[in-house]
Amino acid sequence: MTSEENAPHISIFWDLENVHDIYSTHEAMTKTIHDAGKVIKAYAFADWDTRRRMAEELYDLGYDLIHVPDSKDNAADYKMASYILEHLGRYPEVNCYVMVTGDGDFKLLAGALREQGNQLWIISNPIITSSEMSELANRYSDIHSFRPTDLDCSDPADCERLFTSSDESRRIAAVRLREAVQAILDAGNKPGIGHVKHVMRSLNPTFNERQLGFPTWSSFLDWAESMGYIKQEGELPSTIITISDEVPEDTTKLSEDVQDAFSLLVSVVEDKVQQNEPTTLAVINKELKEQGLDVETIGYPKLADFLLSADKRGYIRVIPSDESQSPTILPYCSLDKVRSWFEANVSNLFGSSVKVPRDVFLEKIMNMLLENKTTLHQMETYLKDSKIRSTYNEILETSNVPFLPPFQMCLAHVLLGKGQSCEETVSTVNEELRHVSITLECSQE
Repeated sequence: MTSEENAPHISIFWDLENVHDIYSTHEAMTKTIHDAGKVIKAYAFADWDTRRRMAEELYDLGYDLIHVPDSKDNAADYKMASYILEHLGRYPEVNCYVMVTGDGDFKLLAGALREQGNQLWIISNPIITSSEMSELANRYSDIHSFRPTDLDCSDPADCERLFTSSDESRRIAAVRLREAVQAILDAGNKPGIGHVKHVMRSLNPTFNERQLGFPTWSSFLDWAESMGYIKQEGELPSTIITISDEVPEDTTKLSEDVQDAFSLLVSVVEDKVQQNEPTTLAVINKELKEQGLDVETIGYPKLADFLLSADKRGYIRVIPSDESQSPTILPYCSLDKVRSWFEANVSNLFGSSVKVPRDVFLEKIMNMLLENKTTLHQMETYLKDSKIRSTYNEILETSNVPFLPPFQMCLAHVLLGKGQSCEETVSTVNEELRHVSITLECSQE
């Protein structure tokens, strides 16, 4: 580690509305930043009224919480920009700015920080990050790279398999390169050379161009272009990568095979969760093999590589367990999936007067499902279960509360469905109701 005298003096500015994950990711990210130098100040900007639990967690991690009501568009951006400008004059000793955001609205400010000789460290989700932001950075980190996903090999022989520079391994990498470019285009961003590299490594954590026989990222791109997988347009440093109109032979089939494999993985994990069976690495490995999936044939030398790629793509989440136990593999509900579910069920499950919750509350439901090892289908089953509904309504009647907002209502049904007692359920839900001055009680009978 750098000596105390030479260690960079760091300040952190976090646009939490733009970039966030779960607590363990935030904790690991913060530790990594502190290990890189001396942190002078750390700020996090958000509407904390809707993120009270996260606010408490980040406060414990040492962040100053700057409240920005979400009633105005880009309010957090303006507030964060003003803090950075004020910070420049107040803390001249700071020479490294960590900006946890991928918002292109900050590109002029980021450029100004670089012009003044400061180090710029950008942390974000690369897929939805502005190319200009990632290319301005001295250092770039994918927020998801801080997720603790310690996956051991389910079979010791798996650990010995590595990518080689074979033609097949190169072809697989080129297909994934096309997928990375397409992901950036789908997010409405321009796929610059550096940006594509960040997304490629994010979606494929084990990708390494040197293992494929290419000394540099640029040489890998040149080869992919010569083989017809991509095109490079414009001169450096403004080169943009596009996808070739005519795809090489077997490219489409490989993409379809990989997609089918991810779909099978999700199906297996969801079935195990709904049957209350373990979802450890060994269990999932055995089930996939029984259903005929050999991940090596689709370019993943180890099952762990396949699972990490599925995690990065938002199909599953790998949840670390205690040191003595294997990580747990859980299904992941995207924001779009949860929103679609609410749009289809809000009237019949929550009442005709209830509207689809805002995204911040849909995200809380996503995280709640993960924390309680529950699928969206299971939650729907609990909400429709007559016995659980009866217990829930009894709690409301005892508490003299006519109804709960959708998030707290979902949470209560999931906890009861998972077998928690009335007292345990009420205690947890009350933590989520503190800001609205509602307190639930259980019947004393």
